[in-house]
Amino acid sequence: MATTPGLDRARAAAAMAAPPALVAAGCLLIAANLRPAVTTVGPLIDGIRADTGMSAAVAGLLTALPLLVFAAVSPLAPRWARRIGIERTLLAAMVVLAAGLLLRSAGPIAALFAGTLVLGGAIAAGNVLLPSLVKQDFPHRAGLMTALYVTAVSGVAGLGSGLAVPLADDAGLGWRGSLAA
Repeated sequence: MATTPGLDRARAAAAMAAPPALVAAGCLLIAANLRPAVTTVGPLIDGIRADTGMSAAVAGLLTALPLLVFAAVSPLAPRWARRIGIERTLLAAMVVLAAGLLLRSAGPIAALFAGTLVLGGAIAAGNVLLPSLVKQDFPHRAGLMTALYVTAVSGVAGLGSGLAVPLADDAGLGWRGSLAA
């Protein structure tokens, strides 16, 4: 029986596809990482200012910086996704986010700002591409998956804000360790 090359590629792609539950879990894990890096700074800003000596204006810039980066990077994310794929772009965004978290917590004020720039770009890509991934992989359950990932984004953002100071003070991590966590 002869087969067509296009059909063989489609079957191979289907065989390699991840189970829907695994894709859903991945989407929720990505969603859970799209806000805490931003929401944890506010509760820690007094400790950051006291430790670094930064002014209120510089602290304000630090808290606004992710939003400025979102505006700059968000239009680029679809281009990256077209070039290397949504899944690979989201994976790269999560790796870059982790690097930004570590950089932000690593040293002087310059590292704090550089890490914030890096993680802001990663979050921007995730913000833009996660809805596309959900629509692509869950076309008949997009509403449910969107509700679940928005709940994960919001819930973990609140959890991060609520745990930032206890991690810094009670767990003894300091603001750097709390931001890294």
